[in-house]
Amino acid sequence: MEIIKNPKFDFLGKRKWMYLFSITLIVVGMVVFFSRGKGNFGVDFVGGDLLHIKLSFSSSVASLRDQLKSLGIPEITVQEIGEMHNEFIIKSPPDTADKILVAIQSIHGSEKVEVLSKSVISPSMSVTLRKRALLAFFVGLVGILLYLSIRFEFHFAVCATIAIFHDLLMVTGILAISGKTIDGTIIAALLTIAGYSVNDTIVIFDRIRENLRKTRTKNYPELFNKSINETLSRTILTVLTVVFVDILLLIFGGEPLKNFAYALFFGFTFGAYSSIFIASAILIDWQRKFGFRFTL
Repeated sequence: MEIIKNPKFDFLGKRKWMYLFSITLIVVGMVVFFSRGKGNFGVDFVGGDLLHIKLSFSSSVASLRDQLKSLGIPEITVQEIGEMHNEFIIKSPPDTADKILVAIQSIHGSEKVEVLSKSVISPSMSVTLRKRALLAFFVGLVGILLYLSIRFEFHFAVCATIAIFHDLLMVTGILAISGKTIDGTIIAALLTIAGYSVNDTIVIFDRIRENLRKTRTKNYPELFNKSINETLSRTILTVLTVVFVDILLLIFGGEPLKNFAYALFFGFTFGAYSSIFIASAILIDWQRKFGFRFTL
């Protein structure tokens, strides 16, 4: 199915403007990210409070969240325990458990709220989680680099990996600018984005390889533009499909999944953008600078 019949867009001719757009957004995002410091990270990474309560009546996660919104405490996580709909674990930033407990007791009455436990999430645990998350990214990117080096060639693999970093930095910057915090759910979203981004890039690189083998031309910019245009309908259909599902998840998925879906929305969008405008453009500029020939 072709959304655009015989497209002939000069994507690579606009690459300098796209470089400028990406660099500007990444720089602004990273400035905000580093200025926020620990404010970028959720309880999973910087530690916090854990409050385990039992109510004398049935309630819901959504109801408790609505009651706690007025406190202005960011990133409160409410989890239901058991099947009686009256036992909950509330995870919040450091030194906020008492404030949350007072708020719940003032609404329902202290006699209806039983505190089963109140504890602190150890910062040392958070450091371990952060190291594991970084290790997961590193191992994943190395695996992608090796796989693409074998399937295509080293130049393609490096440019695809750069495109992944580009997408992750763009999404991280957007999260920082919009005041979101990074927790275990966001890490899962970033790993998903990395996989989507490289998949979309591989589709375009595969078409480039086919056209290189057919023509053996040295007019690489023209060939790359042709390859991107030939896969454009597929790229658009893919991103529209996943974004549509993601929007449904954002609307109907509930509070715990909203940040996850929010990160995925920008990740899928920038993944398609980098596959079209960034990965191939970097490969062309690299080839022009050093004059190597593709040996696919």
